[in-house]
Amino acid sequence: MPRISQFGGVISYYRSVLPYIEQERNLDAACFYVGSEFNKISLFHPFTDQLRFITFLNREKPDLVHVNPSLNFKSFIRDGLLIRQAKSRNLPVLVFFRGWQISFESVIEKKLKWFFDRTYLKADNFMVLASDFKKKLRQWGVKSDIFPGTTTVDYNLTKDFSIQDVLKIPQKKDEIKILFLSRIEKTKGIFETIDAFKLLINKKYNMHLSIAGDGPDLKKVKKYVKKKNIPESRLTFLGYVSGDEKIKSFKEHDIYCFPTYDEGMPNSVLEAMAFGMPIVTRPVGGIKDFFQNGKMGFLFESKSPDKIADLIEKLICDKNLFANIRRFNYTYAKDNFMAATVAKKLIKTYQTILPH
Repeated sequence: MPRISQFGGVISYYRSVLPYIEQERNLDAACFYVGSEFNKISLFHPFTDQLRFITFLNREKPDLVHVNPSLNFKSFIRDGLLIRQAKSRNLPVLVFFRGWQISFESVIEKKLKWFFDRTYLKADNFMVLASDFKKKLRQWGVKSDIFPGTTTVDYNLTKDFSIQDVLKIPQKKDEIKILFLSRIEKTKGIFETIDAFKLLINKKYNMHLSIAGDGPDLKKVKKYVKKKNIPESRLTFLGYVSGDEKIKSFKEHDIYCFPTYDEGMPNSVLEAMAFGMPIVTRPVGGIKDFFQNGKMGFLFESKSPDKIADLIEKLICDKNLFANIRRFNYTYAKDNFMAATVAKKLIKTYQTILPH
């Protein structure tokens, strides 16, 4: 996995679940960190990762190797070679696909299937975040067990949160606050979110949009906001948020809008649910495998800003629906996505795979 001091979905996941794994008396986890240290950029890291992994395997002598690739070129090649090294020592390998770029599927099928067959296809077991990913692995020839996986919500994020306190707030609020929290890039649906918000304020709804995160399209997004003539008083850029700032962002907003194009299982959706927020998003990746339309918020196939605006409008105009969704999401996230629950499932998977 990447270094624990860095950011990202994989790091958030293991930062949350590792303490529970370490409490398991019959398991001992040793972490091998891939990539650069202190975010240094070097062309040699893919090569040195392989050399360091040889040393790691010789030192730790693991009973099971758990690899966390994403379906993109860099990770696909690097982690495939790590799998090959582990299998050359006859070690059981669990592959947990953490990210999945749909566009990269065709690259594998047209150019890199031979590499998949010589590396990933040798793995003993797989975990995926969505049923569609499982289907694709089956098409590529995987016959071994494929376990369902999920991302998680850190206990520390919601430990001081009370859904009852939220529900006590008067239903007729002066201002409805919408949150978009993600890496800022076009494929996360940020431009559609802004367009939908503009439609709603044109209808004279008293609303505020907060955009939390950083990313390659942040400058374009800021220019776009100015182009749309959205008043500064109605829209705030929060920047990258973590810790207390992230908690505050979820607590102070009413609706989570995330019309993303392509996902595995986005942490931010689960976190927003854990704070009892209604979700407006698209049925991509693992979202569509668990999301209950109408009970958790709304799913929509279209990328149309008009559709997004209509669904947000439906939420804010039906106070009973809004309150029911809040209760349902909070309870569902608490029962299914908290780190302790997810860690138990991962431990059970290890125990299923490990030699007895």
